[in-house]
Amino acid sequence: MDLSNPSEAVLPSVRGAVLRALAQTDESLSGRGVAALAGPGVGYRRVSQVLGELVEAGVVLRDSRPPAYLYRLNREHVAAEPIVMLADLRARLLSRISESAAVWQIRSDAMWLFGSAARGDGTTASDIDLLVVRPKSVADDDPRWRKQLDDLAQDVTAWSGNDCQILEYSPGELSALVEARETLVGELRKEAITLAGRPPAEALRRRSPRT
Repeated sequence: MDLSNPSEAVLPSVRGAVLRALAQTDESLSGRGVAALAGPGVGYRRVSQVLGELVEAGVVLRDSRPPAYLYRLNREHVAAEPIVMLADLRARLLSRISESAAVWQIRSDAMWLFGSAARGDGTTASDIDLLVVRPKSVADDDPRWRKQLDDLAQDVTAWSGNDCQILEYSPGELSALVEARETLVGELRKEAITLAGRPPAEALRRRSPRT
C-alpha cells in the first residue's frame, strides 16, 4: 500500500485522483476545485476531460449551467460505495488494527501508529510502525502476549502489503524514555495516532520533580 495515497494501486492515474477528490465531500465542486483536491501534478485540463468522461458514464453528476459547471459524485450509482471505500483505505486499515487490539486476550496499555504511516507520507516500501505498551503485570516473554504481537504484525502486512514493525515497551521503559527526553518521545507526541488504550498526551507526560 502506498501510505501517502493508499488507493493509488486500485484507482490509479488522474481518473482515480478525481474520484478520490469527489468522494471526500458531498458538496458540488468546480473543475478547478476538483483539480485542487486531486493533488499536485494533476492538471486542470486533464481533470476537465476526465470529469466529462465520468459524467458520460453516470458516475459523476454535473450542474447544467455553463460555463461554471459544478460536479459531485453520484452517490446513487452502484459504483459509488466501492469508490468511497477505496478513497478511505487508510482509515479502514487503522480501524481494522484497532478492532484487532480490542479483542486481545491481554489488552495493551496503549497502541499507537507512528512514523510515515501516521504522517501519511510513506510509500509502498515503507514500514507500518506500531508502538505497543505492555501491561505492567505481564512478563515480556509471556507466550500469549508474544503471540498477539506476532499475529498482529502478520495481519497488518496481509491487510496492507507493507511490513509491520512493532516497538514494545513496558510502562517503566516508556517512562524512562520520557525522562531521558529521547527523540522518539518528541516524535510520538507530535504525530502518533492512538489505536488502543491511552493517548500519547497522557502516557508521555513527564513526572513532576519532587520537592
